[in-house]
This record gives sequence, C-alpha cells and structure tokens, in this order.
Amino acid sequence: MFNSVAEIITSILPVTGKVAGILQYWIYENLKILTILAIVVFFVGFLRSFVSPDKIREYLKGKHSLVGYFLAAVLGVVSPFCSCSTIPIFLGLVSAGVPFGIIITFLFVSPMVNLAAVAVLLGSLGWKLTLAYLIGGIFVAISGSLLMSKLGLEEYLIDFDSKVGEADQSEEEKISLKRRFKMAAEEGLNIFKQIVPYVLLGVTVGSFIHGLVPKGAIESYLSGPFSVPLAVVVGVPIYTNIVGVIPVTQSLISGGLSIGTAIAFMMSVAALSLPQFILLKKAMKMKLIVYYGAILSLGIILLGYFLNFIF
Repeated sequence: MFNSVAEIITSILPVTGKVAGILQYWIYENLKILTILAIVVFFVGFLRSFVSPDKIREYLKGKHSLVGYFLAAVLGVVSPFCSCSTIPIFLGLVSAGVPFGIIITFLFVSPMVNLAAVAVLLGSLGWKLTLAYLIGGIFVAISGSLLMSKLGLEEYLIDFDSKVGEADQSEEEKISLKRRFKMAAEEGLNIFKQIVPYVLLGVTVGSFIHGLVPKGAIESYLSGPFSVPLAVVVGVPIYTNIVGVIPVTQSLISGGLSIGTAIAFMMSVAALSLPQFILLKKAMKMKLIVYYGAILSLGIILLGYFLNFIF
C-alpha cells in the first residue's frame, strides 16, 4: 500500500531517473515508519496509563535475582524512546533505592531496544534479524549489568533526591477507559513529535545511500576484522533516536554492509551518545560513566561479531 502511494506521488511530480527513485524510496519509508511509529507510541502510552513510575520503582526495589534484571529489561523496551526521556526514569530508580544491577539493565536497554524499533525493523528487515536485535540487545544489557555489579561499581553512584514520578501517585485503577485513551493520545503525540525529525533525517540519509551509493561500495570500505569496532566508533558522535537510524541501517545493509556491523552501528548511535553521558553525570561519578561506556561498547561489538557469524 505504502509503495503504491509513493509510486503515484512520484509519477505526478516532474522527476525522473535516480531522483525519482530516491524520492519514491523517501516517501515510502516515511509513510511506513511514521505509521508504525504512531501506532506503537499510542499502544505503549495506553499500557503505561495502567502503571505509574512509582509502582514500577516500588516493585523493582525488592527484586535482586535474574527476574529483576529481566523485568528491568522489559521496562526498558516499553519505555520512552530516547535517552532524553530514559535518564529521568533512571534517576528516579536510583533515588528510590532499586538494586544497582537492575537500574543499569534498564539504562542499557531503554535507548538501544524499544517496541517502535522492533516494529519498524520487523517491517523493514524481517523477523529473524528483528529477533536477533531484540534478544541480543537484552542479553548485552543483562550480562553487562551483571558484570558491573560483580565489579562493585555501585559505590560510584551519586546520592541525590529525585521527585520524578511523585505526581503519578494518582489512583490509576479509577481512571476511565476514555481518559486512558486520551492520556495515550497526548503522550503518544508528544513522543511522536520528538521522534519525527530524527525519522525524516534518517530516511533522507538512507534514501541517498540507497539511490546513489553503488551496491558493494560500502562493503569495500567497511569490511575486515575491525569493521565492527569501527562502526561503533563512527556511531558514537551521531546523536539520533534509534528509530531514526533504522533507515540508514537498512540502506547500509542493502548496500552490502554485513548485518552485525550495521546493527552495531545502529545500537552505538542510540545508546552511546554524548548527550546521554552528560546527563548521566547527575547520578554517576566519572569512573562509573567510563565503565558504563566501555562495557556497553564491548557488548555491542561482541554482538556485532556474533551476528556477522550467524547471518
């Protein structure tokens, strides 16, 4: 359906050749991604109307086993979709006394793996790669947070008081269904507006890669034993939402880049951004931030090599 709409729009515009191909791809990808995004953010907003951040923190406080780590990972998957909204929730978990490994799991997962990205990847690259991305991201988060706990890095957290979530102690059970739909629509629209610029930018870059870069050219430049760490290094300075970088990743893969290298690039863009590290200074001493970045980078690199091996 989206492709047909893109073909019709392109056919009535005075463009031909490669320009027409780029424009058709751009229209198609934007229609597909923004439609999926709108549906997912509304759905997530509706689910979040049933559980306040306070309830989540109180529930996670008593969890010290792998169950707690897994629940934190699930929370990260369904949380808002960028580090700018992840950090306030993380700060609330810290101030509430949630176990260190559990809050680090949430911090690892939230910007790197989310439902919107899963839905968009499923429509773009198929279920096998989407499942590998989902399971791989969660595995990197849990194993990395377990390692940080074993290293005793909790002492480098900064004590502070946070008011995040206090306004959410309303009686969720008494909220009407109509009100929940309204809350989901308002939250979904707010998140949607934040993400749209990243999607448009990502699709634009991806369209030019798709239309102008010869197949195999990317592979010739980003191949070899150090391709995965190089992709992570390239991705760190780029600050965008993970949904916005998916079109670029898709174009890189279609241009010949190995799947593991492309996924490593995508994850590093979303989870290793400079703004996130700056925000983390509110709750972490520099030594903990360095360990956090190094362990997450190592996990993403190892996952990239593993995906290159199996795909």
